[in-house]
Amino acid sequence: MAVCGIFPVHASIKDYVMRNLFTSTVPPSSAPLTGLAAYLVRDQLLDHATAQQAQTIIAQKNISLTYYLVQSGILSSQTILDYCLQQFELPFFDLKTYDITQLQQSCVTFEFIYRYRLLPLKQNSYDLYIGMTDPTDEIAIAAVRFHTELRIHSMLVAEDELEKIISLYCRPTIFDAQLESALSNLSKMAVTPDETQPPPEQLHQDSEPIIELVDSLLKDAIDKQISDIHLEPYETYYRIRFRRDGLLYENVSLPAHLAMPITMRLKIMAKLNIAERRLPQDGHIHIQKNASTLKTNIRINTCPVLFGEKIVLRILDENTKQIDIDILGLSLFQKNIFLQKLSQPQGLILVTGPTGSGKTMTLYAALRYLNQIEKNILSVEDPVEIELPGINQVNIHPKIGLDFAIVLRAFLRQDPDIIMVGEIRDAETAMIAMQAAQTGHLVLSTLHTNSAAETMVRLQSMGMSAYRLITSISLIVAQRLLRKLCSHCKQPEMISTSSLSTSITTPTTSTSTTSAVTVYQAVGCEYCHHGYHGRIGIFECLPMQEELAQLILSGADVIAITHYARKQNWTLLKEAALEKIRDGVTSNAEVMRVLGE
Repeated sequence: MAVCGIFPVHASIKDYVMRNLFTSTVPPSSAPLTGLAAYLVRDQLLDHATAQQAQTIIAQKNISLTYYLVQSGILSSQTILDYCLQQFELPFFDLKTYDITQLQQSCVTFEFIYRYRLLPLKQNSYDLYIGMTDPTDEIAIAAVRFHTELRIHSMLVAEDELEKIISLYCRPTIFDAQLESALSNLSKMAVTPDETQPPPEQLHQDSEPIIELVDSLLKDAIDKQISDIHLEPYETYYRIRFRRDGLLYENVSLPAHLAMPITMRLKIMAKLNIAERRLPQDGHIHIQKNASTLKTNIRINTCPVLFGEKIVLRILDENTKQIDIDILGLSLFQKNIFLQKLSQPQGLILVTGPTGSGKTMTLYAALRYLNQIEKNILSVEDPVEIELPGINQVNIHPKIGLDFAIVLRAFLRQDPDIIMVGEIRDAETAMIAMQAAQTGHLVLSTLHTNSAAETMVRLQSMGMSAYRLITSISLIVAQRLLRKLCSHCKQPEMISTSSLSTSITTPTTSTSTTSAVTVYQAVGCEYCHHGYHGRIGIFECLPMQEELAQLILSGADVIAITHYARKQNWTLLKEAALEKIRDGVTSNAEVMRVLGE
């Protein structure tokens, strides 16, 4: 009874000691370097300022040094592993051979693994062998020794392999536990049944479990590399869906009465008007990414629907700031054309495709390539997807009259070298963009058309003359995004080339041959989602040339322009997709889903 008077009823003595004995404190910025940080500075793998900043950040966030260094891109996992193997002479354990059943059988909990970044490798009655990436982390070693009451033997593992196991097995379990805890705390929550705002004291009283639930949801989405979260209220339930690699799937279904408090919590985070439920609202949420100092930017839009407000969150990953032209998916020939046109001082480069085809990322990769100190680069977008240092970015604001055309006119008085227009939506914007391209500026923009050839016809239907097109446009790029097959579980399949050709019919594909070709199909495993992980682009490039200009002046239609492109042996979308199938990058079924018959 005396013990119960000292410790919380729901916690054991050991839990209490663990929380207090092994809780790290935040060192001041002038604190001396300790542990692995001191070793890395001594041997010149880190400079002193970076190491001191890292030591402060990991203490603030309660994360490991190696996790921070790898996630921030300061040092690679292999560099840290090689150094520790040489410096500390500990045995190495290859986590590629790890038996996952050890996780369930070990006395070390998932929460403990996640917090201290260590993995139980093998265990007997007296000894526990753990995998670590930082052998100087005495707090973690002491904590696991106290927690298990076993002799601890450390082995070195690779940080990237450790993170893979934690992401696949520990984080989902922790999220499920957090969600269950939050739901249990919310089970007795009362919500006002009418349209009036719940009283402020109720919001304050219920804020903690709601914050726990929303934070768990956002962290889970970021860990899974989700691009969009859809929160949808219905009469009897509240559905939450994730979009991953372009496809939506249901993540969780919650009781309907949680819709209002979750909506209010997200509005508060985005600094929106929580009392306004009749009109759509837009905003941004900035949260700290897992182990990096960078912020994750989340764009939020609310829309009134029948049973409340539907919310869509667009997660803008800071890693896309580093997107490179080399990883877009362009063939070598297409990449050379693209770079050649980007190096020209003037002209209009258009990237086309439907919504969600990756056009904006292609433009961001081009801007990153062009971003040099001697260039004045300006962009106008709706809205700005990613903040790029060194580029002057403008959000349009139609409610106050700030649209694409007005901003473009202002840009022309700002001494620009390169202008990026997020989207050409009307004839006025198209006209100004083409005039800018004709007067010594490099202009990049997007347009919603299905192919490069259709772009010419679309612009003429907007009132652009054929002469203006051929004197301003330098390159048209059409693109789509295909899901990539998971490298861990994709299965080979032998089919005839004629069978492959019937699904993606192109004039350059022979349908007479009966030879076999190896393709791959999606299976699904713990490393992917339904057999796919990540996406890659397929492209067709249509550079302006003299013969093509003559065709356009003569009034050529889409069929004639496409025939010309084939005669020049330029790869079109279906042919690019076929190459990705043959290379084992994607499946025939995925190409059919994206491009259709």
